[in-house]
Amino acid sequence: MITYFCIYSFLGHFMESLYISCFQKKWYSSGLLDGPYIPLYGFGAIILIIFAPFLQSSFFLTFIIGSLLMTALEYITSIYLDIVFHRHIWDYSQFKYNLHGRICLFYSILWGILSVLMIYFIHPCLSSILPLNITSNFLSLFIIIIMLKDTINKK
Repeated sequence: MITYFCIYSFLGHFMESLYISCFQKKWYSSGLLDGPYIPLYGFGAIILIIFAPFLQSSFFLTFIIGSLLMTALEYITSIYLDIVFHRHIWDYSQFKYNLHGRICLFYSILWGILSVLMIYFIHPCLSSILPLNITSNFLSLFIIIIMLKDTINKK
């Protein structure tokens, strides 16, 4: 799970940076931390991996439950970042159907789509090609230590 957390934190950083860069028409490295990772995506992926056995029966169920789980994670993360880092990283108050600017319907729908992609395509593909062994475990532990150091330095 630690290896998956690291991989999905990196992939989430890349995806979000690419998404924002498309609107800004130049490369933008997203995230609060200095490294190329966003732990929100790592935690989200782990939650989805844990719930995958219950969600794989239906695209619709995966979309709905994934939307709810990831939106809840986004809301909790937003509160955590405000309390611990005194930073309000995103603000959805300009979107319709938002809650305190922390979450909104538009991104909840995107979370649902990402959940379906994750459960049915991304994770099955990644887990079939990824060699999980002692080397990947040590590398993942090393990356976690770097992430923790990066997080502590941001406080």
